[in-house]
Amino acid sequence: MYPATSPIKLSRVQRNDPTLTELDLAYIGGFTPEKVGDYLINDSTDLTMFGEAIGTNTNLRRLIISTMCVAQEFADMAANNGAFFEGFKRSTSIRELCLERCDFSGGMGRDILNGFVANNCHVRRIQLMCCTLGNGWAGILASAVSGCTNVNNIMLSSCNVDDDILVEFVSGIRGLDQLDLLVLSHNNFGRAGCEALATLLKDPTCNLTCLTLIDNNRVDDNCATILANSLKGNNKLKSLHLYRNGAITENGPEAFSQVLCNTPSVNDTFLSNHTLQNLGGVNLPTNVTSLLELNISGIDEEQVAIEKILRHHTHLDMEPFLE
Repeated sequence: MYPATSPIKLSRVQRNDPTLTELDLAYIGGFTPEKVGDYLINDSTDLTMFGEAIGTNTNLRRLIISTMCVAQEFADMAANNGAFFEGFKRSTSIRELCLERCDFSGGMGRDILNGFVANNCHVRRIQLMCCTLGNGWAGILASAVSGCTNVNNIMLSSCNVDDDILVEFVSGIRGLDQLDLLVLSHNNFGRAGCEALATLLKDPTCNLTCLTLIDNNRVDDNCATILANSLKGNNKLKSLHLYRNGAITENGPEAFSQVLCNTPSVNDTFLSNHTLQNLGGVNLPTNVTSLLELNISGIDEEQVAIEKILRHHTHLDMEPFLE
């Protein structure tokens, strides 16, 4: 059996122990799993102590909040505990916030987002996994995250993100020029969501290098084409993970062929995408695989462009370009 709290762990947070950089805050609600968290919350006193401790700590870098079983009970308890959120909001050391199995249909999610995430220039990574999302949450999240000017990694995984949520979320993260990784796996969006992502990828201020869309059952061939076309002028994205999207057939990845090597003219080929290197485990046509391998070959993009021209415009005298 686990104690209600971990006094030793709490003491280390209060003492600002420099060796303690990660903390898992969990609520068990009477259920004792095999392992859950470093600090088990069962009453509002626990929350108050935790909030006060984390508010003055300068060494914590990663905080995980995980609620299990009686999630609404925890949310109600947290919502009525001003000391917890006041302390939480004072933290300037946390770089990574991970919320697991949290209920965003109540006030707790809003309080965390508005109180800690919003306009927080210290946060670098935000992860939501297996969270319950209520109506209007996307706008709150988008509004909060839009002020995190230094965030570089956002994950929304297994949160039942649909088209409406994703469209609103994308509008909020547009302009976050430090964002280089976006993970939207195990969700439920389709064409409208992919069209929103396409507008983001077309934006010259977008600096995403990796977009992960694994296991979204409504992402199909049309979605693959939309995403492929958005990369025609994109020279930032290196990885687009489309693995386990069951609605993508063997024809879906073919759309990337023209994007990677557009052959109507030499200029079209030169202006093709020479940056994309990975489509994340999708069964690919041989020509697409070959073009991705060329992009990842290690030579600079201008040399990649010349190699593609040599392969697909054999009638040209390329010697002047190689001097």
